[in-house]
Amino acid sequence: MNLYEFEGKNIFNKYNIAIPKGVVVRRNEDFKKAYESLGLIEVVVKAQVLSGKRGKNNAIRFCGSAAEVEQACQELFAIQVRNQYVAAIRIEEKLDIAQEHYLSITYDTNKKQPVLVYSKEGGIDIEDVSDEKIEKYWFDIRKKEIDINIPLAKELWNCFLNEDTRLVEINPLVKTKDDSWVAADAKIALDEDAIFRHD
Repeated sequence: MNLYEFEGKNIFNKYNIAIPKGVVVRRNEDFKKAYESLGLIEVVVKAQVLSGKRGKNNAIRFCGSAAEVEQACQELFAIQVRNQYVAAIRIEEKLDIAQEHYLSITYDTNKKQPVLVYSKEGGIDIEDVSDEKIEKYWFDIRKKEIDINIPLAKELWNCFLNEDTRLVEINPLVKTKDDSWVAADAKIALDEDAIFRHD
């Protein structure tokens, strides 16, 4: 079962994976009040759907005022994104981006082991990154600790192990201009056999 971005970010928060400051709004809520509660000026307004390529489908908007946020929310709730209903919207801080990386852990069905995939070429689909720019590391599912020097890899491994996931992905994993690492997006797929533990 795939989770929405805001659900994935809530899980990341439990594992000390930094996420942008933000708030989730539903239809007919007070978008202006939600925006003002953040105490920010520059924000990103992101439609919550279970598909990728939101940026290419005009489902992510950059706003700098309450009026712009209100308009963006109304427009996003009025459309479908790749034939999907917009379930909610996350209004979050616009990050001061220095670099965009890619980080994920999934289960390799061929090797029957979890594999961590890392690239310094983030912000685009991993399928579009050339093989020589992708690093892969296979782990033993029985080991609680991993010895790897990649930003947020250990935190993501804890999340992968403890949340019954098939996939945990951060794309982009942002390095900000003040050298912080932040999960600008979150994609999590839960193991279907473990759904009952998340009800």
